Amino acid sequence: MSQSQLKADNKKLILGIDPGSLHTGYGLIESSGKTVKMVTCGAVSPKATWELPQRLAYIHRSMVDLIVTFKPQAMALEDIFTYKNPRGAIKLAQARAASILAASLSDIPVFEYTPTLVKNAVTGNGRADKTQVAFMVSNILSLDQSHAADVTDALAVALCHAGQEALPLAKAKLASHNRGSSWRRLSPKDLEALGYKIDPNS
Repeated sequence: MSQSQLKADNKKLILGIDPGSLHTGYGLIESSGKTVKMVTCGAVSPKATWELPQRLAYIHRSMVDLIVTFKPQAMALEDIFTYKNPRGAIKLAQARAASILAASLSDIPVFEYTPTLVKNAVTGNGRADKTQVAFMVSNILSLDQSHAADVTDALAVALCHAGQEALPLAKAKLASHNRGSSWRRLSPKDLEALGYKIDPNS
């Protein structure tokens, strides 16, 4: 289906991301506001023997490839949460940044949601464990095979964003305190200020 057809049918492609420096799960869903279906999913897994900069570059390039291929209208991730291991938290933040940068440079808005809101949106229980989340994601999207936790978590945050967008305006305002922020898209002036050369014909 072409992008023009998607817009005509009021459908939207949402790319959910579950970032990690060794495994970054992704899940792309198509949402019409009333129905959702999975388009593709998987994980970007750089070699564990690579240095961190190489892994981050690989994640970034892979996200760019996904965006160029499928042209999603939004990217959704879980907000940063308390992490017991400081070094792990730093690596997670860097992996998130690699994905966010790919979206921002492609003029795709990025949304963040708390883990509690994601779990509640998918299972109805903000304290659900990963097994419950995976089970409900599989049911909602009628998946015919099991997937790794990082993939189902990515699909879960995509479903959360689809659900938030489908909320009536009044309910959406009431839920706004639980909704993560939307990152401002980078304008051509922003990109030029960062040293990127912008093609005026693009």
